[in-house]
Amino acid sequence: MTIQLTKVQLFLLMFVMQTGFVYTSFQNLIIEHGNRDATIQFIIIAIIFFFQLLFFERTYKYFLLNGLTKILYIIYWTLYIVVFVIYITYVLTSWIFPNTPTIVLITIFLSVCFYASISRPETAVNIGVVLIPMLFLFLVFMFLTIPNLHGTNLLPLFYDRKETWWMGFVFATYAFGGAEMFVVLRKYLVSKDKIPKKTLALYFTLLTSFYLLSISFTLMYFSIEEIKLIPEPVLYILHSVEVTFAKRLDIFFVYIWLSWSLVAIVNYTLVLRLVYFEKKRLSPKLQQLIFFGIVGLTANYLIRFSVLEFFKNYLVYLNLIFTFILPILIIFINKIRGKTISDSEIPS
Repeated sequence: MTIQLTKVQLFLLMFVMQTGFVYTSFQNLIIEHGNRDATIQFIIIAIIFFFQLLFFERTYKYFLLNGLTKILYIIYWTLYIVVFVIYITYVLTSWIFPNTPTIVLITIFLSVCFYASISRPETAVNIGVVLIPMLFLFLVFMFLTIPNLHGTNLLPLFYDRKETWWMGFVFATYAFGGAEMFVVLRKYLVSKDKIPKKTLALYFTLLTSFYLLSISFTLMYFSIEEIKLIPEPVLYILHSVEVTFAKRLDIFFVYIWLSWSLVAIVNYTLVLRLVYFEKKRLSPKLQQLIFFGIVGLTANYLIRFSVLEFFKNYLVYLNLIFTFILPILIIFINKIRGKTISDSEIPS
C-alpha cells in the first residue's frame, strides 16, 4: 500500500497526530512537576524537538525498519490507540454520557474509524482539513477567558525546584509524541526536494504556540493546587466561558475534541496500514476489522480510572523511546551499515 503526500498534507497529518491525543490532558502533568517553570521547561523541550526535525529531514533515508522494529512500532502504536480509546471513553462518560454503557460508546466511534480506515488512503489523509475551522473556533473561545486570567502566575520561580522538578521536562515530551511520523511518512512526499528549514520552522512555531497557549492559560487560570486535581484543564477553562447561544459551551467543545480525536486515530491507523501492509496481505479489510475489534475489547476491559492514571504517568517513557531514542538509533545503525531506503521502496 502506498500514498502520495504533499508537504501540507504531511504536516497536517503530523499536527493532528501530535495534538489529538494529549492536548486537553497533559498540562496538569507538566505543571504538577514544573510548577510555574512549566512554560520554560516546555520551550526547552520544544527547541530540542525542532533540532530533531532538522536531523530527521537530513537523515530520513536511513530510517529503514526491519522485521523487529516494525513489530515494535506496530505494538507501540496499537497500545497508544488503546490508551486513547480508554481516555476518550472516560471523558465522554464523565462529561456527556454518564449512563451509556462504555462498550456502546466504543463501538460507535471505532466503527467510524474503521469505515474511514478501509476507505481510500486519501480519505484518511484529507479528513484532517475539516478540523481547521473547528480548531480556530476552539482558540477564539479560549481567548474569551482572558478576563479571568492572572498574568502574574506566569512569572517563573527558578528557585522552586523540588526533587521531581526534572519530571516536568519528561512530561513536556508528551506534546511532541508522534514526531517519528515525520521519518515514517517523509518518503511518501510527491516532491523529492528537501523540505526548507523555513517550512520546518513554521510547523514548529504553529505546534509550539498551540501547546504553549494551553499551558499558559492553564497556569493563569488555576492555582498550582487546583491544577493537580483537574484532569482536563482546557475543558474546565472552556466550561467557565459564558455565551448567549449555549448553556454548556464545554460540551460543544467536547464534541469538537471527539472529532479531533477520531481523526487522530484514523491517521495513526493509516500509518499502521502503511507499515503493516507494505507487503501485500490477504483480506486486508478483515484484518483491519479484527484490529479494531481487539482495540475495542481491550479498551473496554481496561477502562478504569486507575488504569488510565497508570498509563498517563508511565506511557511517556515509551513515548521517549519510540519518538526520540529509537528513530535516532535506527538512523545511525543504518547509516553505519550503508542501508538506505532504495529507489524501489520510495513511492513514485
